[in-house]
Amino acid sequence: MCAVSPTDRQLDDLDRKVLALLAADGRASMADLGRAVGLSRTAVLARVQRLEREGVVRGYHAEIVLPGSEAAHRARVGIVIRTPDVAGYVRRLSALPGVTGIETVTGEYDLMVLVTASSAGELDAVLDGIQGWRETVRTTTWVVLTRYR
Repeated sequence: MCAVSPTDRQLDDLDRKVLALLAADGRASMADLGRAVGLSRTAVLARVQRLEREGVVRGYHAEIVLPGSEAAHRARVGIVIRTPDVAGYVRRLSALPGVTGIETVTGEYDLMVLVTASSAGELDAVLDGIQGWRETVRTTTWVVLTRYR
């Protein structure tokens, strides 16, 4: 049996409720999820396992902030590049201090990068480095003011 892509099957209201609960608390027990949506623990477990198999739920993660290490500055950087070696460019980006996420995107930018830094100067140094690469055509930076989730 092969996995079904999420686009091949419509999600029902219970799926959406379970997904919203998991998005809010990925560690919620199956019993708690079941109570919240009116299903047994076994029924909600089967539903979650199906959503995982179908690729709707792609994983769970822990967001960790060690004491004294929370980055004071966080920025999203849209980057337009001109290079046939995108993978090489991404490898260089991922080696920079504070680069915690890189995504290829559609639209005006080629890449969206999440950069965290303990100071404005450190953030500025990372941005200057990226802008100095010959493959970098243009960058736009959005400094995160408040993070809700």
